[in-house]
Amino acid sequence: MLPLLIGVAGAVLVLGLVITLRCPPDVPAELPGWPSLGFLYLQLLRSALSRKKAPADLKGKPVQVKLTAPAAFSTSRYAAFLKLVGYKAVPQQVPFSYPFVESFRLSMLAMSHRDFPFNVLGAVLARNSSSMSRPIRSDEALTYTASVDPDYVRNEKGHIEIQIVCTGTDSKGDQVWVNSLTVIVINPKAKRGGGGSKTGEAPPTWQLLANLSVLGNAGRAYGALSGDRNPIHLSSLTSRLFGFKRPIAHAMYLVACLEAELANAGYTAKAYPAVFETEFKRPTPLPAKLQAVVSPAAQPALQCAVLTGNAEKDVILGRLYSK
Repeated sequence: MLPLLIGVAGAVLVLGLVITLRCPPDVPAELPGWPSLGFLYLQLLRSALSRKKAPADLKGKPVQVKLTAPAAFSTSRYAAFLKLVGYKAVPQQVPFSYPFVESFRLSMLAMSHRDFPFNVLGAVLARNSSSMSRPIRSDEALTYTASVDPDYVRNEKGHIEIQIVCTGTDSKGDQVWVNSLTVIVINPKAKRGGGGSKTGEAPPTWQLLANLSVLGNAGRAYGALSGDRNPIHLSSLTSRLFGFKRPIAHAMYLVACLEAELANAGYTAKAYPAVFETEFKRPTPLPAKLQAVVSPAAQPALQCAVLTGNAEKDVILGRLYSK
């Protein structure tokens, strides 16, 4: 009798799980605080399982998710971030790339909304632009909003590009941080492959900032901070499901490493508003040896980059400038 009861209970649990996952995602437009990871990944799974086809005209519905109350920076997460990406000293203000770590859960929730017609599991990043209207202190609390641009773009390789915009507003109601992230949803039938600069322009004269040794667990370590546990970053087993033989580094993790090495060498925003733009040229299989470089002579924007270990290929190209 006991085995029968256990079997019935197990069947009920499995059925309940199936029903739960088959329900459409239930993403609220407003939240009083950060979503728990359990709730977040439930919505992402529901979204992946119930995904509709992308609109033929690439015109979607507006999606926005926001916090209704200010959220303070996590002291422990901030300290772990600074250590992970290589800061030699605590910076005077929050780096451009850090509010992204705090707020990415909100961006992921927006991408799991029932009106968002793509499965982002296995998606990769194309470029990012982070701007600050003024220096932001680590003891501040910001109110965040994440939105998805409903005008999707099919790039030259046949993949779909999506714009995710996240903003942070201070206690005075001023928008002090704006981040625009371009996400690529991979079309498995389209051409895959990175590419260096194709502008025909001569590359800058680079000056070495630091040699970077990116460990094999970097994807898991950064994902633990940001909540971004995309399978392509976790292990060879999971990355192979999306065509990568080895896990690849989070592009935004490499951006943060580049910003850290700039700060370590004394290169920071000289005036505000300021912008840190980055373009992602190719994926980085882990573990990896890379170079962080800068071109001090470049004007008016400070040009910087992450290169492959032999300095022959661009991994990330960056520009830091004041508006």
